[in-house]
Amino acid sequence: MLQHEVSEDMATLSPEACDYVRQLARRLDTAEHGKGTALVREAGEFLGMSVQTVYRQLKTVAGWSSGRKARSDKGSTCVSAEALVTLGTAQREAVRANGKQTLFTTTARGILEQNGQAFGVSNGQLNKLLRDRKLNVAAQRVANPVQALRAPHPNHTGQIDPSLCLVYYLKGRQYIIRDDEFYKNKLDRIAQIKFKCFRYVSYDKASACVVPWYTEALGEDQHSLFKFLMFAWGQQQGRPIHGVPFHLLWDKGSANQSAAIKSLLDALGVQHHTHEAGNARAKGGVENGNNIVETQFESRLRFQPVENVEQLNAAAFAWANAYNANLIPGQDTRLRRPGLTAPVARYDLWQLITADQLRVLPPVEVCQAFMRSKEEERQVKPDLSITFRHPAAERTKTYSLRGLDGVNVGDSVVVRGLIYGECAIQVQVLRYDGEPLVYRVEPNVEYDDFGQRTDAALIGAEYKRTAMTTAEHAAADMDEAAYPGMTADEVKAARAKRATPFGGQINAHGYLQDIQMPAYLPRQGTEIETPAHAAPAGPEMLDPVTAMLRIVGAIGRHLSADENAFFMKRYAEGVPEDQVAALIAQYQAPAMADQPMRAAGGLRAV
Repeated sequence: MLQHEVSEDMATLSPEACDYVRQLARRLDTAEHGKGTALVREAGEFLGMSVQTVYRQLKTVAGWSSGRKARSDKGSTCVSAEALVTLGTAQREAVRANGKQTLFTTTARGILEQNGQAFGVSNGQLNKLLRDRKLNVAAQRVANPVQALRAPHPNHTGQIDPSLCLVYYLKGRQYIIRDDEFYKNKLDRIAQIKFKCFRYVSYDKASACVVPWYTEALGEDQHSLFKFLMFAWGQQQGRPIHGVPFHLLWDKGSANQSAAIKSLLDALGVQHHTHEAGNARAKGGVENGNNIVETQFESRLRFQPVENVEQLNAAAFAWANAYNANLIPGQDTRLRRPGLTAPVARYDLWQLITADQLRVLPPVEVCQAFMRSKEEERQVKPDLSITFRHPAAERTKTYSLRGLDGVNVGDSVVVRGLIYGECAIQVQVLRYDGEPLVYRVEPNVEYDDFGQRTDAALIGAEYKRTAMTTAEHAAADMDEAAYPGMTADEVKAARAKRATPFGGQINAHGYLQDIQMPAYLPRQGTEIETPAHAAPAGPEMLDPVTAMLRIVGAIGRHLSADENAFFMKRYAEGVPEDQVAALIAQYQAPAMADQPMRAAGGLRAV
């Protein structure tokens, strides 16, 4: 019998008993159906607890819970579940990469029966059973169903996605990647472009606002991603949308998964979720946003090229503002959804955000500091608490972990400070199976008159070439319009030289920068308290004697008795270095006997 002290209410449990409970959780996860209850009953007898108490302790100590359900079709067929799974697996494994089924029930059954597997029903019945249980190839061929997702307000859920842009720049000139130059057998042509142009797009789930941004880089990296987040979430002159989302959906790109970016998002209180490879539908909004940017903005660059990424971003900024505000001449860009009574401009939807929903991005310097922050470990004390000094706190604070599943006395937990909240922290503890349990914890701020925590137990009372076709004739007409007076060969040569169609007379996106945006009412947000260590450093302070010597050397004379007395009194705590030049200029000015001296900055001495 384990040596432990335990009562029926499970107030305490020895480390040995805790280890036994964790081992029990692992056994339950691998136990055959129907054997779990026996294991729990056996553990109760071993520990001297009731079955209900063992289940409670499995949840409290190990974070375990049962999610198993009995089969809905239990007893409906004499063919074993194992035999059906084997049959379905054999057929699925013989499916070609193109999706073609090559092994059917008749053949698969014959093979398996020769290997000792018995079925006992007709092939038709087997096919029916496979269909009913979704074990047939047709059912497996169908893509996973899409779960409809909803964001309750603007800035609740953001989606971002980087893509290689078809535009690149070389020696101050714009080029566009063409299929005839970069097809699959000439991929080395792409490799010749050292600095490629990447497009980053942010998409707000609720309002469907789209924010594009471009950068030149060797590839996707955390530096570019950080600059994009600062641009997309920060306040930009002339753009109403800004703020930090509560949730972020993206893929498993290397930059997205970097420790620094994750540290920043955790500190900002952004819950980031990745989708599985090949399941881009999980962030279909931003995928569609990328398509919108490529087809409705980048297509304009063919007719009005820009010289560099800076000009490209300026043009993209103007286009996105006009698109989101439904102000592009001759184009209706309003959002249409089945649940909307009428089409609505995207910015108008974003304007519905409230103050508590708009989380203002901290200064860039603060965000950079949190990218460099590291996790710290703390040991859980006997009263189920830890201590931690938050970057924004003046002193160490106490955090109670009581009631958190999987947290036990003596456990080591990983702690990271969060930006939002009153010195809130993120606590992570490993579950029995190695999976992390993550909690947000606020500090204990209530104390009684004796300096004791008010949440402490009261003693004694408490425990997510033929003849030209019509199309060719049309193409010739369009070539004539784009390149007037040129032959077919000359048109090809002009295109090869990347001559601008229509003689460069088409203003494809420049007019967007002249659009007068409506006077959107600025939305009130919630300021984030800047940690002291991340605040920009102030000017260097000089001691009074050092500053006076510099002034005397500059003006070529000694200070008078009155000047000296005023100076030493005014600057007894030191002189900001950035004020020394102003003081020199003041002392060099002609003296005015009837006018008292002034302190730097224009303040008169009194």
